[in-house]
Amino acid sequence: MPPAYRFLDRWVVPAPIERVYDAIGDVPGYDRWWTDFVLRAKGDEGPPSPGKRSELLVKAYLPYKVNFGLEVIEAERPRRILSALSKDFGGSGEWVLEETADGTVATLDWRPSVNHGLVRYLTPVLRPLFRSNHEWAMRRGERQIREYLRAT
Repeated sequence: MPPAYRFLDRWVVPAPIERVYDAIGDVPGYDRWWTDFVLRAKGDEGPPSPGKRSELLVKAYLPYKVNFGLEVIEAERPRRILSALSKDFGGSGEWVLEETADGTVATLDWRPSVNHGLVRYLTPVLRPLFRSNHEWAMRRGERQIREYLRAT
């Protein structure tokens, strides 16, 4: 069985919930704003809906790249997107958005199982480093979605 992780990330974005949902839900557009992490993004255009597929090639600070697919399983605009993962990861990722007085809190419950050979092989020894790599990417994502939504 592949090694599994669980990450619970929380972004605070000073923007209306609909705008945050639209940015997070537009996976093929991630390479326009999450530039520190996403090397290539492609997939079905339009708002998230069951069956829509996307693919990302990403790289954080560690010297390896991962390629993973996302297929939307459930989407409830503007509150929730649940996706199944494929390629270098299995498992699921779920965004839940909440409107606050200061904007939007977007929480990602990311539960990948690792299919990527190098990461899978090294997880027993380097799990804390891989977790740090994920946290690095997510901190940049929060900063960059804020900048993107402020500029557009």
